[in-house]
Amino acid sequence: MKRRIFLGATAGLLTSPLTARAQAVPKGGYGVGVTGLPALPAGFQSFPYVNANAPKGGAVTFSEIGGFDSFNPFIIRGSPAAGANYLWDTLMRQSDNEAAVAYGLLAESVEVAPDHGSVTFTLHPEAKFSDGSPVLASDVVWSFQTFCTKGQPYFQQYYAAVAAPAAVSDRQVVFKLHAGAPREMPLILGQLAVLPQAWWKGRDFTAPLIEAPIGSGPYKVESSALNRSVSYRRRPDYWAADLPVCRGFYNFDRITYEYFGDPSVAMEAFKAGDIDFRNENISKNWATGYDFPAVQKGLVRKQVFKDRLPVGMQGFGMNSRRPVFSDPRVRQAMAWAFDFEWANKVLFYGSYQRTTSYFSNSDLASSGVPTGAELALLEPYRAQLPAELFTKPFALPVNDGSGNNRPALIAALHILEQAGWTVKDRQLKNAAGQPLTFEILLNDPSFERVTLPYAQDLKRLGVNVTVRVIDPSEYQQRMDDFDFDMTVVLFPESDVPGSEQRDYWGSAAAKLTGSNNLMGVSSPVVDALIAKVVAATDRDQLYAAVHALDRVLLWGWYVVPQWYLGAYRLAFWNVFGYPATPMRAGFDIDSWWVDETLARATDTQRHHSNEV
Repeated sequence: MKRRIFLGATAGLLTSPLTARAQAVPKGGYGVGVTGLPALPAGFQSFPYVNANAPKGGAVTFSEIGGFDSFNPFIIRGSPAAGANYLWDTLMRQSDNEAAVAYGLLAESVEVAPDHGSVTFTLHPEAKFSDGSPVLASDVVWSFQTFCTKGQPYFQQYYAAVAAPAAVSDRQVVFKLHAGAPREMPLILGQLAVLPQAWWKGRDFTAPLIEAPIGSGPYKVESSALNRSVSYRRRPDYWAADLPVCRGFYNFDRITYEYFGDPSVAMEAFKAGDIDFRNENISKNWATGYDFPAVQKGLVRKQVFKDRLPVGMQGFGMNSRRPVFSDPRVRQAMAWAFDFEWANKVLFYGSYQRTTSYFSNSDLASSGVPTGAELALLEPYRAQLPAELFTKPFALPVNDGSGNNRPALIAALHILEQAGWTVKDRQLKNAAGQPLTFEILLNDPSFERVTLPYAQDLKRLGVNVTVRVIDPSEYQQRMDDFDFDMTVVLFPESDVPGSEQRDYWGSAAAKLTGSNNLMGVSSPVVDALIAKVVAATDRDQLYAAVHALDRVLLWGWYVVPQWYLGAYRLAFWNVFGYPATPMRAGFDIDSWWVDETLARATDTQRHHSNEV
């Protein structure tokens, strides 16, 4: 699965009416919000969901699958090291407990012009890089311009509303915005990582970076072995350690990522005590894989942390650039062939709910048939849309979970016949006699348990389908080049969808190598509705536009929708403390710490805990 990069507004619940523009607190303010002013007062001491007095110390080791060959996560080339985000601070830090709200980090203050024509950030006077040099407005401008010209393509999409950045002094930078800029633009700019221009002078930003870079973040690279492991050491001289937005975070002295070629090997390393923490995303593992003695003795804990965030779309994404998937009727038939109910019962132990929207688990999800303002948005495009979109609620087949999904397969076959495919010699062929053939590409063998049964049902229809698992680095390159037929995709969403939708579904992104528009969505209707989403000035306009966009994407059948959980399943050795206050985001590992008492008790038994 390729996890899509997301730089839009924070996810969360809309609890107050949308303002026409993003709001900053009064001039010289410490935060900015899209749905209203920040909830925390000036002079707040820490986020309420962290332990501001969390002890510092100890070490934690995580597992990663695949490999890495670069410390530059901002470019297409190379595979960036896990944890590289710890090296650089951003202008602002978004709250885990408020929807679309951020507070100053590198930026001491932020000011949004009354006409939304500019955003001004004033840098904290104490902001420094790890070599002791100050973070300057010129570094902000250089970082922005470098990301847009040499970074991954999505930067151009996210920052398209910026007319020009300018350093008006050493500490102040102004971003002038185009007319009609997205309301969340101040938040998107607040997520800008700031790199030291002087350090990069003479270095090729577009090439993978194998030396440890200079940054302004809470950690620095301590050691690394390409494709094997990387360790980060907490900086005792971190300039922002006592800022309210950092208090209670970054408590581990050392963070290490160990790389494995196979997830099952990573699991064995966790059981052996070499890995401290797992975020388990496989239901079978969660249900049956944690019965080893360390769990029974209480040395390893299993805990579910529920989140209160909207989910996006996960599914089998079809590359509509390929002739085999250029017809939406063929794509619809692929959705009809997937037996979610059987998979959920047999493979997932009933853990999941079916995804039926690109904005599931939120009020942004479309439902029923279009009415009112949503219908008014769709009406001009009636001739370009399926007639059923206006008369039928979007629905997926519901099977009985027995594995006998014959009625859905028969319906899929009828759809394929309408698209010109007929069964000849037990194979689906078109009028030219060409078979319906494609490959499902994966980067994780654990997903075969879902994909192989799906492929068997497709073969029952007469589809010549193969399933292939490849190395994560090769997989990433093929995704960047759109070199695939079908794969598993994940598109996260937020309460305040905005300019990231252009990168997900916009026609321009469909032609841009490395963009997030994997399925090749290229529709004037979708483009027009994205523009309506971005330009919405109140809650009602936003909901109408997102409902319409959601509905058009669903009826385009670009994805075979899968499922969602709405929680994190965590397994960890019992050495950690974590905040008692629940957070909307579920959990934040950066707010955890090593509890010395628990660690002493656990570590004395850790490497012998599974002996019978």
